[in-house]
This record gives sequence, C-alpha cells and structure tokens, in this order.
Amino acid sequence: MATLNARAQTLGAACQIQGISFEAGTQVFYGLADELVLCVLPTDQVISGVPCQKGLVHFHPNGTLAQSTLSRDHVERGVSLARGTMLSWNEDGTLGVQLAEPQIFGAHQIPTGASLRLDEAGQLTSWSRRIAIEDQVHGIPCQAGSVITCFADGRPERVTLAKNHVIDGIPCMGGTDVELHATGRIAVAMLGESMDLLGVHFGAGTELVFRPDGSLSVAQLVEDMDIAGRAFTDGTYLLFDERGHLTDSAAITWEVMRPALT
Repeated sequence: MATLNARAQTLGAACQIQGISFEAGTQVFYGLADELVLCVLPTDQVISGVPCQKGLVHFHPNGTLAQSTLSRDHVERGVSLARGTMLSWNEDGTLGVQLAEPQIFGAHQIPTGASLRLDEAGQLTSWSRRIAIEDQVHGIPCQAGSVITCFADGRPERVTLAKNHVIDGIPCMGGTDVELHATGRIAVAMLGESMDLLGVHFGAGTELVFRPDGSLSVAQLVEDMDIAGRAFTDGTYLLFDERGHLTDSAAITWEVMRPALT
C-alpha cells in the first residue's frame, strides 16, 4: 500500500497529522500529494479506536486506516478478533482479516493464517488459505503451495488444480485455476483435453466460461477453426447465448502465453 517515492520523516516531538496523534519517534511517510500513506509506530497505539501493534500501519488518502495488526484482542464489525490479526479496510467497503489463530464462523472453523473477507455488517463473504502440500478440497485435487478461495460455507470458489480433473463434466487442465459458482457448478476452466460442446470441437487449452445454470457463455480458441462455415482464428473469443447459439465473436491481436499442452 506504500506510495513510491514517498517522503519520509521521523517525528522529533508528538504531533497530530490529519487528525491522528503520533508520539515522538514515529516514522511517517507522505505520498506525492503530501497525504499520509503509512507510519512505523515505535509502540502500540490506538488509532481511530483500533489497537494497532507497533510497526507498520497503512492509511487511505483520506486519513482513515487501511491496514494494521491488532496489538490486543478487539471487536471489529461485531466480530471478536485475536491479538496479532491483520486487518485491511478495503475501498469496496469490505474488511480483510488475516487470522492470528483459528476462528469459527457459523459451522466452520477457519485455520490460522487464513484470509477472510467480511462485508459491512461483519458477515463472512469468502475466505482463502495457502496449502503447503497437495490436498483434496471437496473432492478436487489442489496444487501444493497454491491459494484456495472458498465461499463462506467452505465450498471452493477458486482453486489451482494439482492434475487434470473432471469437474461438472468438464475435463480441466492440471496446474491451471478453476473458478466455481456458489451453486457448485463450474464457472471458468481451461480444458485439459479436447471435447465437443454445442457441436463445436474445442481443443485442449481452450478457456471456457459458464453461467450459473451450466450453459456455456464464452470460449477462447487455441487454434484456427471453422464453425458453421465461418473462419475463426486462434485466440478468438466466441460468445454464446443461453440456448447455445453462437451470437458474437471478438478477435485479439496480441499473444497470450498459455500453459504447455504436453
């Protein structure tokens, strides 16, 4: 969140900056418009009602907190959070939370280190965690070292596949990201092998986008092909309506690096 070329200053005496009181010895950093962008607190300090741990604290341009680590247990948006939890106040109004210890939301225990997203009412909307080893998440093999994003109920929203795997009838390519709708149906995937859909033979590596009802919305081609007498080039996006009819296409003129198909 730091601004490049920020102007730095170590305070020689206690003072107020943008309505926030800082003690002597605090390092403060200003952006290009002289707005406060971050500080390094020499001791724990309460800022805007939040107990901030000594060290880095980030600010939005209007002076409100953007990110800090809790110096003690604290309730934010009605949720009790442990000391050491990192909070991020996002511009879209959501609150990012990186847990310092396991926490229960509803019927699910979310592990230490997981990152949560809470809405303005403090309700969990999604959460993510990095896995150290290959693991199965709702039957999906997930790649070691990858980040898994889940819906509030624990069902996967975005995963990186450890190997080729069939999801919702679609053979997905290992090593690529797969996105799922809240219904559990596939949303975005790259084909791990060729297959026919809507009367079109799509090659391995084709990226497909599906609607929540399972209908194909967009396909990005990985090879030149003819469809119903029309020629389409590699990289073209094909757009389909809910009834499976090809309605439009958009060609791109720059190359996209794709995973190796072998």
